[in-house]
Amino acid sequence: MENHGSSPQEVKRLSRRGILAGAALGLAVLCGFSPAPAHALNMLRTNGRNIVDSTTGAVVRLRGVNLGGWLVMEKWMTPMDSGNLVDTYAVMQELNRRFGVATQQSLMKTYQDNWITTTDLDNIRAGGYNVVRVPVWWGNFYALDNVSNSGWRSDAFTQLDWIVNNAGARGLYVIIDMHGVVGSQSLSDTTGQANRNEYWSNGNHQGNTAWMWWQIANRYKGNGTVAGYDLINEPIGAPTSAAVWSAYDSLYKSVRSADPNHIVIMEGAYGNWNWNMLPNPAQYGWTNVVYEMHEYQFNGTAAQVKQGATNQVTDFNNHASWNVPGYIGEFNSMGTGAATWAETKRLYDNAGLSWTMWSYKATHGLVPDSWGWYDPTYWPATPNISTDSSATISSKWQQWKTTTSFGKNTSISM
Repeated sequence: MENHGSSPQEVKRLSRRGILAGAALGLAVLCGFSPAPAHALNMLRTNGRNIVDSTTGAVVRLRGVNLGGWLVMEKWMTPMDSGNLVDTYAVMQELNRRFGVATQQSLMKTYQDNWITTTDLDNIRAGGYNVVRVPVWWGNFYALDNVSNSGWRSDAFTQLDWIVNNAGARGLYVIIDMHGVVGSQSLSDTTGQANRNEYWSNGNHQGNTAWMWWQIANRYKGNGTVAGYDLINEPIGAPTSAAVWSAYDSLYKSVRSADPNHIVIMEGAYGNWNWNMLPNPAQYGWTNVVYEMHEYQFNGTAAQVKQGATNQVTDFNNHASWNVPGYIGEFNSMGTGAATWAETKRLYDNAGLSWTMWSYKATHGLVPDSWGWYDPTYWPATPNISTDSSATISSKWQQWKTTTSFGKNTSISM
């Protein structure tokens, strides 16, 4: 508590050193942040190459889906905008310009409240799955024009609390996946703000990202529904592996300063997209960590998709001495048929890998399009963010609820 008087710059400096706990906790108290509600599931931890229930010791294989396009819109797979806007940041900025921040936030919440509902969580549980991976980005937590401690959004945890509470009530774990760090980790629109990639060279961005992760970890410490924290999604814009490892180490320390018990997830989804992209965790003293890979064989044949999955299993087994559980955080067997999907999942299951397919729902094509377990059955209107009225934008986004315009894709063996 002795750091209550620290300036935002000092808090960020401490954040980059991974020792900001006192300052951030003081700020959290002063700003009136409350902890998330109690958990509904037992905490998970690692034990050798397995994820286990920390209470019973039972092995837990995480199998489920990504909630892609929910808190981070991607134009190719969501009804984001029918005009020229390219990413979530641009949509929010345009809504701010036209209607003001309050209306922007209300409209974004309307989109989110319709893209994923409790019915979707019921669908996932009924399918026999036990986890959802939730992509987030810095714009969910900071004001777009004030990325600083004072710009922390008062509603930063509204949607995350909703998913954690409602998923947990259904026996579903939640992985919080940082799809977009402050400054962006690549040029991709999947970061929430395309064509940026400034995180790696900007200390302020790194500090604000570390503080954001501290806030998330402090919010959900002790909450068993949260399976783990996925530090950076697909850091493909990094200049070197050393830069990625350094970032992981810094963020790991920031998380650990608030939350010593949750699993921390680190991705090898860059460079060669394999385990060689990551260090033996003993090199850094990392404990209770899971290593995550992504597996996509774009335009691949069924044989190529199966070989990709086989390679993931081989890579996992080749690093058995590291004693780290493996997790395929994203994969898609493309349009190669239900048998290929079934074989891919069988390979991962038999190897003891956890997995979440990409993605629960998508607007890439009408059902049965391989990118979604649920696909549109017809095409509702997508709003034009630059020309439609706020009422029209709201009305159009409400038409994309799963129960309104989507059907289950039975061609992908989910």
